[in-house]
Amino acid sequence: MSYCSDFWNVLARFHADVEDSNFDLASVRRLLPEIETPVLVVGAGHGLIVAELRKYGYECDGVDLSSEMIRHAKLRREIALVQADAKAMPFPMASYQTIIYATGVVDFTAEDDDIQAMLTEGRRVLKESGNIFVAFYKASAVQESFLAMLGLLSDGRVALRQSLEVYLLNPAQMVGWVARRAGLGRFRAALALLRVSALCTMQERRNTLKMRRVFRKLGDPHSLINAAPEKLPYRNQREIENLFKRLGIPIKRLSALGTCWVVRI
Repeated sequence: MSYCSDFWNVLARFHADVEDSNFDLASVRRLLPEIETPVLVVGAGHGLIVAELRKYGYECDGVDLSSEMIRHAKLRREIALVQADAKAMPFPMASYQTIIYATGVVDFTAEDDDIQAMLTEGRRVLKESGNIFVAFYKASAVQESFLAMLGLLSDGRVALRQSLEVYLLNPAQMVGWVARRAGLGRFRAALALLRVSALCTMQERRNTLKMRRVFRKLGDPHSLINAAPEKLPYRNQREIENLFKRLGIPIKRLSALGTCWVVRI
């Protein structure tokens, strides 16, 4: 599955709790000096980034594959997004000066051919002098190590469904789960949890709290877990560079922002 549309449709009702998490408002503000109007946001969700750019005076449109995300963007922000596949967008050639692929689009896509198709479509609707920004979710080094220790991160893939199941556990259950996954005693498992909690980023701690809040609100938590792809690609700096090298697309800049990687091409 390239786009995880079922997952986003289920999450849409609760996306307000987690939308400012990866490619967030702080990341957008860092890029403002390089963004030129008109702008297209691909993977616009509830329209958070579209609304922010419009606030700064940019002409900005947004597309999303999820019909539920589009519905909630209209309900929450009165923003009319376009429902479209990132590989086939209903815009004329050379329509936009800036295109932004938010997290949840390219970074959620495993196959190089699908990513190539998305970016080729982006270049079709981009003006000749324009820029494309592609965002990738990012984990801290301590989070990466913790996920690897639990077997949730391996061979460039994150076991998403198993990771989401963690949000169903209370603290005592979590200690036992870590002990079993990592082959540790309960005391060492508790220490490992304390360590990752202390050393991960503030944003990662906030994201965990946000997702726990979402799972408390879900009538059937397994509806979100079952809608999620079993695994997602995970790309650190080296893997992002390798991806664009394989695609034959030169990188103008790769930036490590607080909550995500952003590639300018």
